[in-house]
Amino acid sequence: MDITVDQGLLEQIKKLPRAPGVYLFKDLNSQILYIGKAKDLRNRVNQYVQRLGVDVKANAILAAAVTVDCVETLTELEALLLEAQLVQSHQPRFNVLLKDGQPFLWLTIAPRVSDALPVLELVRSKKKRGVFFGPFLEKGHARSVYDFLIRTFRLKMCNKKVAGGCLYFHLGSCAGACKPDFDATGYRERIALAQLSLQKGRQAFLQYLLDEIAATNKTMHFERSRELHQYYQSFERVFDALDTKTPGTALYVKKDIWVLSDDGQELFFFEERDGVLKKRQHFYFYPQLDAQVHLEAIQEYFLSVYRQRRPAHVIMTSIDFGEDVNLFQQFLQSLHNLELAPNIQQPHKGHYAHIMKLAKVQVEQDRKKRQSLGLMLKKLFLLPYEPRTIDCFDISHKQGTFMVGACVRFTDGQPEPNKFRRFKIKTVIGQNDYASLREIVGRRYRDGLDIPDLILIDGGKGQLHAVDDLFPGAEFAALAKREETVFAKRIPEGKKLDLQTFSGQVLVALRDYTHHFAITYHRLLAADINFD
Repeated sequence: MDITVDQGLLEQIKKLPRAPGVYLFKDLNSQILYIGKAKDLRNRVNQYVQRLGVDVKANAILAAAVTVDCVETLTELEALLLEAQLVQSHQPRFNVLLKDGQPFLWLTIAPRVSDALPVLELVRSKKKRGVFFGPFLEKGHARSVYDFLIRTFRLKMCNKKVAGGCLYFHLGSCAGACKPDFDATGYRERIALAQLSLQKGRQAFLQYLLDEIAATNKTMHFERSRELHQYYQSFERVFDALDTKTPGTALYVKKDIWVLSDDGQELFFFEERDGVLKKRQHFYFYPQLDAQVHLEAIQEYFLSVYRQRRPAHVIMTSIDFGEDVNLFQQFLQSLHNLELAPNIQQPHKGHYAHIMKLAKVQVEQDRKKRQSLGLMLKKLFLLPYEPRTIDCFDISHKQGTFMVGACVRFTDGQPEPNKFRRFKIKTVIGQNDYASLREIVGRRYRDGLDIPDLILIDGGKGQLHAVDDLFPGAEFAALAKREETVFAKRIPEGKKLDLQTFSGQVLVALRDYTHHFAITYHRLLAADINFD
């Protein structure tokens, strides 16, 4: 591949200092393209030039960059911390792995404006008056904790007035403020318990409940004792996902597991909590990378994840990071202001080795299933390769008004939400689905980047022909709802899907998912809701 590199950029690289620091590649408009850290700035940046033509990342960055700036630091650890700060602030185009698109979330107990009763809420800022817990770095964890507390302590506060209580009251989650005989005292007691559970952490709160149960039994308040015992059982069943500052809570019991596939081309990140192993993220590598570039890519994925999330106290890995282990441990401790540095280790025996073995088994099972999907899609569409990523497009409107489009990506048969896109139709007047599809597909890949292995259109031959000439190197297909028939370049007459196969089910699920995503956006716009 012939890549033209700006000569001024090459001269700048030669003049970079031989010191640790952060380097910033910029384009013609001084927009930051990529931010990286280095132990030796000149040596590290010069590696991009040496890898030109063989490393995809080097090709992309050097083809677009015209300048490179640097900030020297005293140590490599300082460079790591500065890189994390700059990436989060500037969100450079080629630091796609490092972007943190998730805002912090807090749980708060704050007084309600109407009657000053304390209410539990999930918020994105600490602007209002109240007691805050967090921040939570994962929206899923925050929502799970919030829902659990609302259900367990019956804290939902509705604005309805129903003599016999609303539906949620009878389902056991509403506090009963909708009823004329609302027990405000009992509600305050329950929300005080919820606050204690957030402040104390799981183990300390369980012990508090046991002590209270014993005390109420002594005073023969058996109804109160029974209620406390129900709370205790709920907290026993649901593992505490809270991230508090109290020693001995979730930070010290969860474990992170990193597994590199045997062929070195895929990296899996798992989280183990209370004996349950859950896959969190999955990364791919380009097969042409040499050993040093490969290790650097693995390290970049590893560090990028922890720029976005708090690390577990124990991080198990099948990767040998060598002397960099101590540096990474110090980086994670400093970045997240931890009392103790995380323990990064390669377990070879004992309980941790057993967890690692289970993770490796799950990796192999996951790869076998995905490999069969790719092979089935390859045969179905007569492709020269096995597709991993598929984007699906759909248009939604009501008699030509509020025209919108949507794009949903599935990777290995699973939704990849950070690749979802929604569009307001800008260039088409009236109802023209073909032109609207052509517009949104062109906008989605206008810079020629991030084109998936297969582009699926919700529709038939007409919709397919409206877009299949936009990107000559891309593979297009269409899925018509009538008889679930697929059309593509190599199957122009169409082929009916076998819905008993995994591949057929995935394609229909992707099409339906995209259709729902598009309709939801259309309805929001039609209702005059600001979706920006």
